[in-house]
Amino acid sequence: MLVPDQTEADLALDDRSQTNLQLLNRLRGAGYPDSDVTRIKKAYDFVSRYFAGWFRASGKPFVAHLVGTAGILAAVRARTPVVAAGLSHSVYALGDLPAGSPGMSGTAREEVRGALGVEAEDLVARYEALEWNARTLPSLRGRLPGLALADREVVLIRLANELDDHLDLGVMYCANAEERRHAIRSGLRHAVEIARDLGFPSLAASLDRAFEATLSAQLPSALRTDHPASFSMLATSRRPRRGARLRRIAAGVKRRGAAWLLNLE
Repeated sequence: MLVPDQTEADLALDDRSQTNLQLLNRLRGAGYPDSDVTRIKKAYDFVSRYFAGWFRASGKPFVAHLVGTAGILAAVRARTPVVAAGLSHSVYALGDLPAGSPGMSGTAREEVRGALGVEAEDLVARYEALEWNARTLPSLRGRLPGLALADREVVLIRLANELDDHLDLGVMYCANAEERRHAIRSGLRHAVEIARDLGFPSLAASLDRAFEATLSAQLPSALRTDHPASFSMLATSRRPRRGARLRRIAAGVKRRGAAWLLNLE
C-alpha cells in the first residue's frame, strides 16, 4: 500500500515547483538521494525536448505543468519512479516524440523506457490507459482498495496533475472555463475523497481548497485564452503528426466536452 511520509500533513502543497531548478532544490531539500535527484534531472532533460512550444489551455507553458505535477509528488514523498512518471505523464498523449513513433508505439515506449527506466515508463503507460473524468471517479473510488500498488501510484499522479491544474485558478483562464467548473460540480470533486482514501490528507485538503477557489472565482472573460485544450504555438505544416493530434483534441472537446478532456490531459 502507499505509505505517505508522516510529515505529509504539514507540507504546503500550494507552494509547488514550476521550474526545473525549483524541482531539483525541492527534491534535495526533501532528502532524496543525489542519485535520485540526478535521475529526475535526466527525466526533465528528456521530456522538455518534446514539449517545446506546447502550452496548457490556460496559456501556461506545458513544461511548467509537468514540473508542477512532479513537485507535488515530491512534496508528498512519492517514490522516485513516481516523481519521474509525474514529470513525464503526458509524453504519450501530447509529447512530440520522433516521427514514426506516435503515441504508445513500441518504438516510442522503448525510447521513453530508456530515458526514464522501466518502472517509471510503466507508470506513464498506465497513466495513459487510466480512464479519469468526472463520470468515472465515483466508481474508481470504489475500486481503490483492490488496485495494485502501481495503479494506486498512477491515481496519485492523477491527483497531483489535478492540483497543479487548479492552483492559481488555472482552469479559469481556459476558453471552456465554465465547462471545467461544471466538471468539478459533476464529479471531479471526488478526487478529494480519493486523495484522503489513499492516505494523503494534505493533498486532499489542497485539492478541496483549489476546487472551492475555482468555483467561487470571478475572472473577466477577456483574460481567457482562445483554447479549450492544450495547444502548440509551433507551425503544424511541417509536423503532420502534431497537426493530426491537435485536430483530434479539438474534435474530442467539441463532441464530448471537458469531461473527456480531463482524461486526455
